[in-house]
Amino acid sequence: MIPFGPQDGDEGMAANAERSTNRMRALCVGFDCMSAVRLGHVLAMQGVEGAYEDGLATVLGQVVSSEIDLVVVSDGVSLEDVAPLATQMRRVAPAVKIVVAGDSPRDGMLLRAVRAGVLDWIDFGAADEDMSTRIAAALELGREERRRDERVARLKGICRKLGETRGEFVRQMDSLGADLAQAAEEVKGRVDEAASVGEFRGLISQELDVEDLLRTSLQYMLTKTGATNAAVFLPGSKPSQFGLGAYVHYDCPRASAQALLQRLSDDVCPRLAETDDIVRFADTAEFVQSLGVEASVLEDSELIAWPARDGDECMGVFFLFRNRSEPFRDELAGIIDALRPVFAAQMAKLVRVHHRSNFQWPKTQAESADDVSNDASNDDTDSDDDGESWRRAA
Repeated sequence: MIPFGPQDGDEGMAANAERSTNRMRALCVGFDCMSAVRLGHVLAMQGVEGAYEDGLATVLGQVVSSEIDLVVVSDGVSLEDVAPLATQMRRVAPAVKIVVAGDSPRDGMLLRAVRAGVLDWIDFGAADEDMSTRIAAALELGREERRRDERVARLKGICRKLGETRGEFVRQMDSLGADLAQAAEEVKGRVDEAASVGEFRGLISQELDVEDLLRTSLQYMLTKTGATNAAVFLPGSKPSQFGLGAYVHYDCPRASAQALLQRLSDDVCPRLAETDDIVRFADTAEFVQSLGVEASVLEDSELIAWPARDGDECMGVFFLFRNRSEPFRDELAGIIDALRPVFAAQMAKLVRVHHRSNFQWPKTQAESADDVSNDASNDDTDSDDDGESWRRAA
């Protein structure tokens, strides 16, 4: 008995184990008694069991229904009859080979046999060992083709399974790619914000004058927002008092926006100063109506406002507005949120420097008496102070 060689995978091992439990079989066609005895002896040397048929009529049926490993045809059978059988076997059982056994071929018979689909010619005139070697070679070629067919069948099964799961795999990869892209975009946004904060802090850290601080801050803001109308309101001596610290006009001159700026200072800034929100009005019609100002100033405009707080204290309120045809980017909210504490901290530092610079030499007794006599006359003017003196001093 000659078992099949090693198989790849569980299916091949199972098939090999199943076939190894049976002797290999050869179907011998058209041999007389003497030839059949000689052929049976040669087959037995390879552990092959022989079955015998008189003609070709039933060969194809037995090859399909039984485990036939080799077909041996007598040289007495016409090659013209063998050719159609070989064609059919290549289609339904390509691993089962056909060999011819008989006298030594002559007059081009070997070439005709090959053309008819015969694999080899076994010469009865040769030694048994030589005949057995030729039989073994034909069987081994069949085994190799059977292994190849089994590998092809396994690969087809794998491809079919891959095809069934390909849709889910592609969806998962698309989802992973989208998540990675989103994560990369978020990381890039954070890096950009950190770079902007460092750059902004470096620009304003040396500014110890209110006007210089506001000018530098607005100039940097405009590099992030693009051209826009901008106004910054600074707190006065009382929590409810705000005054215009700086104004940048893009498509709305200060003269035409004077009423709007006044209402923003009086009504909006005190309310925003108590929150930490960034407010955005894509449609300012309702906002303008609530203020009761001339609507033409903010007509078809988009407005963004936010307070800049240092701890519990509001150090300024910012407003940006321009036509809706040039909307602000959504990413601007993150940039504003990152930059406003930097401005507030520098503004708080400026206030501390301003307060330290107000120390004076002690007054003489005469000067103190003059100040007391002037207190009554200054009472009325003090009540009208809205914080502008602080801003001018700063």
